[in-house]
Amino acid sequence: MAGSYTKIDYRVRPAKYAERLMMVDAFRRLRFGSIESYQYVGLGSVYFTDFSLIHKSLGIDKLVSIEKNEEDRERFEANVPFASIEMLWGNTSSELQKVRLDLRSIIWMDYDGRLDRSVLADIAHIASEATGGSVLAITVQCRFDRVTREDGTDASIEALSSSIGAERLPNDLSTNDLLGKGTGAVFRKVMLSEIENALDARNAILPPGQRIKYKQIFNFRYEDGVQMMTIGVVFYDVGQQVLLDLCGFSDLPFIRADEETFEIGIPRLTPLEIKKLERQLPLQGSTPLDRGAIPERDVIRYARLYRYFPSIAFVDS
Repeated sequence: MAGSYTKIDYRVRPAKYAERLMMVDAFRRLRFGSIESYQYVGLGSVYFTDFSLIHKSLGIDKLVSIEKNEEDRERFEANVPFASIEMLWGNTSSELQKVRLDLRSIIWMDYDGRLDRSVLADIAHIASEATGGSVLAITVQCRFDRVTREDGTDASIEALSSSIGAERLPNDLSTNDLLGKGTGAVFRKVMLSEIENALDARNAILPPGQRIKYKQIFNFRYEDGVQMMTIGVVFYDVGQQVLLDLCGFSDLPFIRADEETFEIGIPRLTPLEIKKLERQLPLQGSTPLDRGAIPERDVIRYARLYRYFPSIAFVDS
């Protein structure tokens, strides 16, 4: 089956572009060790966009990319941008077992499909092995797909239960709970529950001072053709609480530590409109922006995202 990289150019998705820049901004704040000492683990696709950004912006040299489309191996290897990228070939379920998670790591499992049992198994494995100071981000589709039986009755919950596991879903879950942002909210709870269960099992055999905890830092939603979500957490042991506090994640406007989402809505602005708004940014107290004829919705979106907004072109060189 052809990979999604044959259908979508991941470099030209503006919301995704903004998300990458925000995530890197957060990674710069990690205080558990020098950021250059981290390894980055991801799903590079044929474009390796996040790998280029992580290496150039953070100075991380140890880079590991997992790619399942081995039939396109020659093309992937021809596009590897740096000598320090290690390619692992196969499904994440097998290849993550080969990654040294005892090293401080930034791990971005940027899936192009929906949440399912295999994704949850990857999450559980990482939570069971990741060392303190590591970050895990998970991106999945969160659109609601209504499923009906031959007789026309709704089978959406049944289909979701089959994909994820009925034991992971609330007993009283209804189709209405999945509408709008509901699917993303359910997926978030399921993913965090998977992390918590893995940590409970891990901590059961550790002394109190070495037990691993986690803190959510990302809860992104965006749409570049399909509804997507990213949940991100930092793992830390009890003795690293001070280091976690020093990261100062809460100072960043896009950090979300609970069910509240950060919506990455890309405004539709002309270059002149962008210049008009940027002359007034960053916001000074409660002073409103002079928006002129620009729609208020786009002004609000731009004020939230201007530091991470693609300026001219989205294609990486």
